[in-house]
Amino acid sequence: MRNLLFTLLAAVTLLAAGCNAEAGKDGMQTTEAGNRYTYLTTNDEGQLAEPGEFIYFNAILKTEGDSVLIDTKTAGGPPPVIQALSDSTVNADTGPVEDVLRKVRVGERVLIRANLENFPRKPPGMENDSVLLYDLEVTEVIDQDEFNARQEEAAQEAQAKAEEVRGRMDERMAFSQQVYEDYKAGKLDGEIQTTPSGLRYIIHEEGSGTEAEPGKTVSVQYIGRLTSNGEIFDQSFERGSSIQFPLGAQRVIAGWDEGIDLLQVGDRATFIIPAELGYGEGGTPDGSIPPGSELMFYVELEEVL
Repeated sequence: MRNLLFTLLAAVTLLAAGCNAEAGKDGMQTTEAGNRYTYLTTNDEGQLAEPGEFIYFNAILKTEGDSVLIDTKTAGGPPPVIQALSDSTVNADTGPVEDVLRKVRVGERVLIRANLENFPRKPPGMENDSVLLYDLEVTEVIDQDEFNARQEEAAQEAQAKAEEVRGRMDERMAFSQQVYEDYKAGKLDGEIQTTPSGLRYIIHEEGSGTEAEPGKTVSVQYIGRLTSNGEIFDQSFERGSSIQFPLGAQRVIAGWDEGIDLLQVGDRATFIIPAELGYGEGGTPDGSIPPGSELMFYVELEEVL
């Protein structure tokens, strides 16, 4: 696998070399701090960040076997951004992304090879790897004033969204409570559908948006309660913000990965999740979900990114 990776990197380097216009960008580059990178594409007319300016970029993190760990283009949310460092502020603690991107122009794409032995601990699933690959493309450079203005605008938008979500809380809480009471009274038996795994669900309202699918990032509002007594152990409406996660990546309980995969944007549903698809016989460490608990989640799928 390692030999194949080096073969692929060599091929990419040769391809990049064929389109490089600026001298010094062919082959493997090494920064003063020792970080290694290769230009995949160049743009000699692109803006280069000055110290203190802000660099927006797309990032794909890959293993030596070329398995994608993170792709910010598909992960949803705002693009990553860092502040350009000056030569004097770069030191042994500077990360490879911060070190390299200050040398990369807008429109250029680089591949950084980071030695995992320099990390405090290896990322999950990379215990047997020695290199982490960062595929980075600089998309924009802005100054401090523009950055501050964007941050303020984003904060105002987030506040308005939070207020709108909180405004729905009372109605959604009452609806979820009624669903719980009807479930306990057996009034929903004819509406509940069951998957082969044992997940039970009801679609209360069908949307018309994008279908959820594994690998996509989803945004979900929810109310979670114990079916044993109806106690709410968590909910998003009071916070005013949804939960976002990559579907099918085991970042949430199995019942959520399976249940959200059944939905499309705009759907409102309730999941009844057995313990084996939830928190199992151990429950949660804080005791909010006791061992062996069946769970009920009212959910709304807001976005698929």
